[in-house]
Amino acid sequence: MTWLLLLFIPMAAVAVPQLPLSPQQSIVDAHRSLLAAGWRPAPDQDPSPDERHWSGVRLNSLSSCSGTGEGFCRFDYRRDGQTLSVVTVPSRPGRASIGRVIQWW
Repeated sequence: MTWLLLLFIPMAAVAVPQLPLSPQQSIVDAHRSLLAAGWRPAPDQDPSPDERHWSGVRLNSLSSCSGTGEGFCRFDYRRDGQTLSVVTVPSRPGRASIGRVIQWW
C-alpha cells in the first residue's frame, strides 16, 4: 500500500501554472495577460475575412469564428511546447463584437 502512495507524491509536488484567464473576460484583456505570461499567438489556421469581422478584433491569435449559432471564436497560443485554445462568444450576441472568454483548454 505504501508504494501506491509514493506514485502520487511526484504528481502532487508538480505545480501547474495558473493561466491568467477568467470566464467573461474580454479576449483583448485575456490576450494581453497571456502575452505577459509568455504565451505567443499560434493560430491553427488562417481565418477568413468574414471570421475576422465576426471576431470584432484584429488579434493575430484568431484561428476561426462561427458565423452562425452562438458565434463562437477560437484563439490559439503556444508556450514552451504547450498549446492553449481560448473560445469566446460575442459580447453583443448576433453582432460582430469583442468576444468574452467562455472556455479554454
